[in-house]
Amino acid sequence: MAENTLPLVSVVIPAYNSAKHIESTLVSVFNQSYPNIEIFVVDDGSSDDTISIVSRYVPEKVTLVSQKNGGACQARNTGLKLSKGKYIQFLDADDLLSTDKISEQVKELELYPDHLAVCTTVHFRDGADPYAEPLPNESHYLYNTSDIPEFLARLWGADGILWMVQTSAWLSPASLIIKSGPWDESVLLDQDGEFFTRVMLAGKGIRMCRGVNYYRKFVYGSNVASRAHKPDNLKSKLRALDLKSSYVLQRGDNPRLRRAIANQYMQVAGEAYPAFKDICQEALQKCKAQGQPPVIPVFGGKTIETVKFILGWKAARWLSYHLHKL
Repeated sequence: MAENTLPLVSVVIPAYNSAKHIESTLVSVFNQSYPNIEIFVVDDGSSDDTISIVSRYVPEKVTLVSQKNGGACQARNTGLKLSKGKYIQFLDADDLLSTDKISEQVKELELYPDHLAVCTTVHFRDGADPYAEPLPNESHYLYNTSDIPEFLARLWGADGILWMVQTSAWLSPASLIIKSGPWDESVLLDQDGEFFTRVMLAGKGIRMCRGVNYYRKFVYGSNVASRAHKPDNLKSKLRALDLKSSYVLQRGDNPRLRRAIANQYMQVAGEAYPAFKDICQEALQKCKAQGQPPVIPVFGGKTIETVKFILGWKAARWLSYHLHKL
């Protein structure tokens, strides 16, 4: 099939101080077997060499947009406004796609209109060979379905374990994004969870594409964990959960969804305690309102879990907090 008869795919890459990794990320897009792609790199106020590196590929392969630092959600929305594709691929500036990722997902979505396509996520360490990493088995929470509430219940921990689908594992019809709305720039944590919950609920189902992968880089020295435990971020995480819950419960109420939502509120309560007891209390109240007993998170190794068993989760979390300075 000729390139100009294939649906256009827009790849949107937010970049902030990404000089070390952005070229590898772009090469993984250039090497896609799917030929009809446009690429937008939105530089979010970088102070390193990100712009000069990306500029090597402008205008033949990449459209580069520069803006003041406003966060990844704002950068993605900037890219969305420029995109003309039938499908949208969001891609972080230090991650990679397998060669056929876009091609196979487009094939699937052409067969199943108004669905989202997803694939396996392979995590790798900075400096490691991503293609040498073992492939995870994610079939217990990534699968073909038209039952979005049940899909979300499994993903959100109805069976006791909270799972995550990374942003770049998805390929989304632009029509569903238009229907569900842009990224919420006020959400600081779990932005992708809030966004893709809306996009999923706007569509007809999920298609899992096996045999293709998204490679997510873990960078040494990342301060994501410490940022997650700051009060503004915890409040934002709570707000994202409030929003996600409201979206899906509008589709119908059931115990599995309530159990999953309760587990997530319990997770936030555990993260907030003991440093931010007001946030913890709010999360616990919302957890209780679900009417389902939550799964108490794991806070540490054998000693801490023994403390949890004997003295309760707050004692265990207090000990974990002071041991790890979180």
